[in-house]
Amino acid sequence: MNLLSSINNAVNSNTLSDAYGVNSGQSNVANAENVATQSNKSTPAATTELTKSDNTLVLSGRAERAQKIEAMANDFFKGGTFTSAQLPALIQRLYQDGILSEGQLNRLSNSGFEIPPVNEQSLADFIDEQRAGLSDSDEDKKLAAMLDDAKWVMGAMDFSQSPLVAQKANRVSSQITELLNSEKPLSETQVNQYKGLKSLMQLTSMTGEHQQEKGQLNSYLALAKRH
Repeated sequence: MNLLSSINNAVNSNTLSDAYGVNSGQSNVANAENVATQSNKSTPAATTELTKSDNTLVLSGRAERAQKIEAMANDFFKGGTFTSAQLPALIQRLYQDGILSEGQLNRLSNSGFEIPPVNEQSLADFIDEQRAGLSDSDEDKKLAAMLDDAKWVMGAMDFSQSPLVAQKANRVSSQITELLNSEKPLSETQVNQYKGLKSLMQLTSMTGEHQQEKGQLNSYLALAKRH
């Protein structure tokens, strides 16, 4: 099942929430903007000039995001049972929690992101299975290092806002692309599992704090200035 068309159509028509079953049709950024607007109406003097409390607000936003990412990791990745079949639910969660914005999902859809056919084997078990079948050749050693990095990222999902985790996930995604475009013989199941692993790495790399669109989660100061 490929959700790229659904992602694109939803973003373009502002119905991403319907496509993924999210009840709220408004992003967290929009919610923050509404909150800022209401706050400014009641306390205009407090928002005409930035104060020390703004730093507290920024730090609070970062802490809240970190908590949401930790909760997501606990729900999806604890025990190493995540499968490619859970990718749509993960996308919904990341969007609903404001970890990924509509714009970020749009960027993903334009960078080769896809949902492969459902496979109930966990990606962690797939990595172990592929790792066990490798030889000591230079090519296989390179593949082993990539698989090790992928499993490391999956084990660090609760810190996926870290640039280190996001950058490693991005590198693994690129390496999987090279593998899928190579002449290495792969079964259909292997191809689909590698595609699922690549999509997970793409989602992870997009959750890095440095990827936040226009400082999405630290935008409260800018919102205050605009109102």
